[in-house]
Formats: sequence, C-alpha cells, structure tokens
Amino acid sequence: MHKPNEEKTAFTTDQGLYCYTVMPFGLKNAGATYQRLVNKMFAKQIGRNMEVYVDDMLTKSITADRHIDDLRETFDVLVKYGMKLNPAKCVFGVPSGRFLGYQVHQRGIEGKGIEWNEDCEKAFQALKDYLGQVPLLSKPETGETLYIYLSVSEAATSFVLVRQEDGIQKPIYYTSKALLPAETRYSPAEKLALALITVARKLRPYFQAHKIGVYTNCPLKLILQKPKVSGRLTKWAIELSEFDVEYLPRTAIKAQAVAGFVAEFTEPSIEVARMMEEQGKKIFKWQLRVDGSSNTHGSGAGVVVSTPEGDSVECALRFDFKATNNQAEYEALIAGLKISTVLGADEVEIFSDSQVVVNQVLDEYQARDESMITYLELAKELLERFKEYRIVHVPREENEKADALAKLASATINIWPNNISMIRLLQPSIIKTKEVGAVFGEGNSWITPIKEYLVNDVLPSDPLEAKRLKYRATRYSVLNGELYKRGYSRALQRCVGPEEAEGILRSIHSGNCGNHAGGASLAHKTLRQGFYWPTLFADSKRVAARCEACQKIANNIRQPPELLQSITSPWPFAMWGIDLIGPMPTATGGAKHAIVAVDYFTKWVEAEPLVHITEANTISFVKKNILYRFRIPNTIITDNGTQFDGRKFRELCDKYGINNYYASPAHPQTNGQTEAVNKIIKHNLKAKLATKKGNWADKLPQVLWAYRTTERGSTGETPYSMAYGAEAVIPVETSFSSPRVQLFQPEINIDMLKCGLDELEERRERAQIRNTAYQQRVARYYNSHVRERRFALGDLVLKRVNPGTRDKAAGSLVDKWEGPYQITGIAGHGAYRITREGFGELPRPCNAQYLKIYFP
Repeated sequence: MHKPNEEKTAFTTDQGLYCYTVMPFGLKNAGATYQRLVNKMFAKQIGRNMEVYVDDMLTKSITADRHIDDLRETFDVLVKYGMKLNPAKCVFGVPSGRFLGYQVHQRGIEGKGIEWNEDCEKAFQALKDYLGQVPLLSKPETGETLYIYLSVSEAATSFVLVRQEDGIQKPIYYTSKALLPAETRYSPAEKLALALITVARKLRPYFQAHKIGVYTNCPLKLILQKPKVSGRLTKWAIELSEFDVEYLPRTAIKAQAVAGFVAEFTEPSIEVARMMEEQGKKIFKWQLRVDGSSNTHGSGAGVVVSTPEGDSVECALRFDFKATNNQAEYEALIAGLKISTVLGADEVEIFSDSQVVVNQVLDEYQARDESMITYLELAKELLERFKEYRIVHVPREENEKADALAKLASATINIWPNNISMIRLLQPSIIKTKEVGAVFGEGNSWITPIKEYLVNDVLPSDPLEAKRLKYRATRYSVLNGELYKRGYSRALQRCVGPEEAEGILRSIHSGNCGNHAGGASLAHKTLRQGFYWPTLFADSKRVAARCEACQKIANNIRQPPELLQSITSPWPFAMWGIDLIGPMPTATGGAKHAIVAVDYFTKWVEAEPLVHITEANTISFVKKNILYRFRIPNTIITDNGTQFDGRKFRELCDKYGINNYYASPAHPQTNGQTEAVNKIIKHNLKAKLATKKGNWADKLPQVLWAYRTTERGSTGETPYSMAYGAEAVIPVETSFSSPRVQLFQPEINIDMLKCGLDELEERRERAQIRNTAYQQRVARYYNSHVRERRFALGDLVLKRVNPGTRDKAAGSLVDKWEGPYQITGIAGHGAYRITREGFGELPRPCNAQYLKIYFP
C-alpha cells in the first residue's frame, strides 16, 4: 500500500486499530488496481507467452522445448517484483488446463462440461414424475380465496384462475380475448383493466362466491380508484366494486407463465390482423417529411417530398404572421399535403417530429384549442384526397432536413440557396379569404333523398349510397307531407332544413323565452321542442359562440395569455421603476400621496411624500433622488399617468437620453418590481402607525431605512450593501454593542472598506445570478398556468371593461366586455394596438390579458 493511503484501509478490533500494509482484495477498486499492476509487470510477455487476469496466470509455449525458457522469464518477473505463488494451486508442463472457467488446449477453448451429480438426478426424476401426471382442472372449495393472473399482448388479453393447495397452485379456468381494433390502442394499464373486467363478467359466479386475489405488478387499484380517470375506467371500477377483490404484488412467476402463454398464442381478430399486417408490410412510394419552427425572430416551416423516382422537392415556408410551435407544425403538414397533391401523389407516408400533431391526426390526442380544432379539420380534409396514407412520429434527428429548412425559414436571413424553393404565407391556412353561405331550399336539402325514398321508393345510383340511405331511412316517417324522425326524447321530431333551422336556434337561444344557453344545452332544448336536423349540435355551438350578448357578458378569463417575461437590469441604477402610493390619510403639510422609485438591480428604494401629484413634482423627485444622487439611468418604467406622460417629463428623458417605457393600461404587472415594494412600504407603515395614521410621512424614512438594510430574497443581499459595498450600522448595534462596534478600529476599518469595494463587483455578479434563478422559479410557476392567446393583424376582439370607465347606471348588470375592436398593430410581447369603429385607435396598447377573440 502507498504509505499515505494505509490509513484509508484501517479497521478496528478488540485489540486495537489496524491498517493494511499491502493491498487487500476487499477494497472496491482492488481488482482493477491489481489488473493494472500485472499488466505492467508482464507487458512484454502478454500475448506472446503469457496470459493473465487478476491473479489467474497462464504461461504458454508453442513447443515443449521452449517451455522452460518461458517459465524462467515469468519467474524472473515474479522475483523482480517480489510476488509469490501458491504451489498448491500451480500446475506445470501440462498440455491443457482450466483458465477462467474454460478448458484451454492446443485445439482451442472449450466450455465447462456438464457435471451430472445426485442433485441433477433428483431434479430429472421430479420432472419426469410431473410430466407423467394428468393435467386436470381443479375444483374450488367453499369459502377459499381464488387467485387470478392477468396478461396482455398487442392483440389479446388472457387470464388464469387458480387455487392454492399446500402451497401448490392448481388451475381452475383459463381463457383469452382477442382485442378489437379500438382496444388495441388502449394503454397497457387499460388493457390489464379490460382483462380483469372481462374475467369478472365471464366468471361472475366465482367472483360472487369467493374472495379474489389479483396478482399483478401494475398499480391497478390506484388506477381504478383515481378520481380523474377516463370514463371507461370509472365504469369498470363501479362494476368491480360489488366483488371482494384484493390486489396483490406478484412476487413469483408461477401461473403468470400460463397467462402469458395463452395471450401469446391467441389469434388476433380479422380486423386487428389486417391492420397489423398493413402496418408491417405496406411500403409507400411517396414520402413527406415536415417540420415547423417558431422563435423570437419569426415562424416558418420545412417540407421535403420524396418521389417514387428517388427525387426530392425541398421547400421552405416563411410566415408573415405569428404562430405557435404547434400551429407552425400544422402549417408545415398542410403545405406538404398540398404540394404532394399537386405533384400527383395518390398515397403518402408522412413523417413529423411533432408528437401533438401526429397524435391529434390519429385521434389519440384531443384538440381543445379552437385554432387547433380548425387546423385538424383542414388537415383531415386534405388527407381524404389520398387513397391511402400513414402518418408517423419520428425523433428530430431522423427529420434533420425538414428541421433545417424550418429553422432557415424562421431565421432573419434573406439569401436562399438556389435548390430550395421559398414560399411566403401572408395569413394562416385556416383563415378563409371569402366565406359563402350555401342556402338550401326545401327541394335540395338533406331531407329530399330520405323523403324521396320513403314516398316514391327512389334510391341513389351509387350502390353504397343506396345501402346507407336504406339503413338511415328506417328511423324516419312521412306524415302529412312532413318528414319526422323517431327519437328518444320525443316520439317524433320534425325534420327541418338549414334555413329554417337557423331561425329555430336563434329563437330558442335569444328569443322571448330564450336564456342564452350554451351550445349543448341549446341543442338539447331544441330536441325537446320536437325539431331535428343532422348538424344540430354543431350549429348550436356556432350560434351560441357567435351571440354578441353572450360574448359581452362572459366571465373574465383568469389564465394568463402569454409566458412570463422577466425584466432585468444590466448594471446598478440603470433601470428604475416609478409609481405612486395613495391616497392616504392627510399628513403633516397636507401630503396625501407618496412617490416611490426602485432600482431593478440593487433593489434600492427612494420615496417622498407628495401634496399634489403634478408633473413638476415628479420631475423634481427624479432629478433629486435619481439623477443627482446616483447617475443618469438607462431606462425608467412608469404607468400611464399624466405626471409621467407629460411634455416636460418626456423632454427631461430626451435631454438625458433616458428610455421611458409605459406599462399597459390596467396592467400593473409590467412594473411589478415597484408594485411589490409598494406593498412592503404600506405594510410596514400600518405596523408602525397603529391608530395615528396621519404620521405616515414622518415614519416613511424609517420604513425606507428598514427596507434598505434588510436582505432581499431575490438577491441574497441588502440593497445598502449592493449600493455601497458594506453593511450599514443600524441602531441596535450601537444600543447593545455588537461585536462590530466593540472591535472597531479606524485604520483596519478603512482597509476593510477598500477590500469590500474591490469585492463589490463580484458580489453584484453573484446577486445577479441569484436574482436570475429566482426569476426562473417564479416564471416556472407562472407559466404552468398559462393558456396562450395570440392575435393576428385584422382579428376582431373584445376588450374587458375597465372598472373606472364602465357605465355606473348599469350597476351590477354592466357588461364585462366591450367592442368589437380590431387588431391594428403588435406593440410588444402580449401587447396589441386596437381600434374601434367610430372611436379610433386607443392611445395606449392593450395587454392580451384583457382581450378575447370576437365571433361576428
């Protein structure tokens, strides 16, 4: 052992503490260390006449005459390094021998032979006895517990019902079920639950007469008892609740092997077999690879179409509108399908790295957002033009070319390679340039073919359509020349055409007896009134969504529409936020308000009482407390008050080169740092004033001093130390003689202050890193509640009514939304410029938090 490392091997005994002087094999890395040692010792021999693995050594010779010389060379190395051999474990001069568990000889290497001993013979006899027994099903005894093993495969589920007798499991019943095409798409847990509910239905007498134990490694009990599960699992859980079922962990295979064997050899249904065969063998001649990209520079998509001849068409699409990642992926898919159709493709295999788009097209995921629903409908409409298609999700590294084209399209460059086509999309594909409403009369509506068949026995020329019409017409009757449908809520429901249906819906929704119900409620009410048409539910949702009165009284949207954008300052005193507090009780001198300024980097606060809120007082405060005390800032963030938006204040900012940014109206979160400090100041003033609220102006300096000398959670430093490089001496230190006061020495203190100033830059950098980490934590929590709402130029929107400008005469019956407005510009992240006909453009941008789409 290396001398300094000996103590690391120490161990204690009843006679004292000992450590190893040579390396023991009990150490973790002893084997690797020893192997490196012997490799170094026999470096010149390994492969030539020596093989060594840890402490197993083999000296080999081509001829017997050379063997003595080879052994002498090996022994010389052992003597040189002081290594000893155990004679009882050494064999010399043999033609073959065992090395590392293998038999090594001149013909090569052979494995270890079979050693047949008494234990092997006993096991063999036991196996023969078992195979000689007749495999009979067992009969359960009254009151005993029965056990079930479940198994699932890609195309089937199976189960085995057993009983235990003297520790031996005996089968009672086993069977399987071939899955339907829809059931093959269940998750593994849902397939296990399906297997359990199948056996419960099939062997209901056993479940009613016995307690059942289910052996499984899947948490079926938690899945079935979870409150937020799918409808089918909830139904199954209720059905199983009548039985005494206990879920047990599977600790051994036992009868699980039988369940797996049955599932493996169960023939899949014809539909599933055909689907599996097509998925495994179908090779498409046309291939389409698509990808979308969205970033701060813009949005774009990449499309690569591969033809049967081996050629490829590469295309990049740049969007002149803002799009989310999912919208960009859909635009890429739609553009690729259109290009493939133009090129003459009748079947296509589509590759996309967007899991959301692929699974929505395959109906695995549900599209919830309105724009996603529209995109999905358009994509499926384009897919119907192909005789056959398949869409596959692939990793991004397998979709590199389309991904590169998408990134190229979303970049800010304007130079394109000659072999790549660039297409510019001015608006989303789901926006129709012109909508034409088709008006159907009674003679050519959906009623006509059914009525013609029932009255005149007239069928379409297409056999498939004729068969479908016959099946459909069985639920309809003609009475007095009118078509009626036999329904469930009413015996007969009169069938109406599109033109009449629109009037019925509007009358029920907003007529004299209308209650402005939602889409589903409106449809059910229409059915109860005795009317029917095929698109009733879709039309009801459309009418309810486009009702202007419903849109204006709808509840406010609480979810934030955009991801949180944190505001950071690059250096101390470069960015200030300014706001007002008040009105407060009249203080000495008539002050009712306070003006507050906060530095975004150091969190330093300045504040003064104000008698009147004027532009002159605001300019005086900025000059005295920011410009003359610290430095000229780079940015000032304020609200939209006239004291900050006046001509003189703007001239002050222009004179000193200060960027003045304004928060969106009614959106104080833009200046969130100042709002947070205002809360702290008001809280501390309440605590200090008790009943003497008028003394707040006198207590304000104390509150500011307390804030400046308190460590802030976002930076881990006090604002005072961030500004001056040292901690302030507060009154408690002089009153109770803190160590810093007791040991104060002027000469040493000056040197320490200088060192503190040298360290200040490093402390500020650490504080900025902590502040960034704090902002990221806040953003993660905030972003988890975001439901993105973005608008494009020209969109019609409703704006939330400002409480300060709403109609006071309306009282509690006032509308919550007003408009419609039109989006005329994008002012920044989540801020839009809007205009209203007859009122003009609003002077300030409006945050997306207070906007929602308007359906005309």
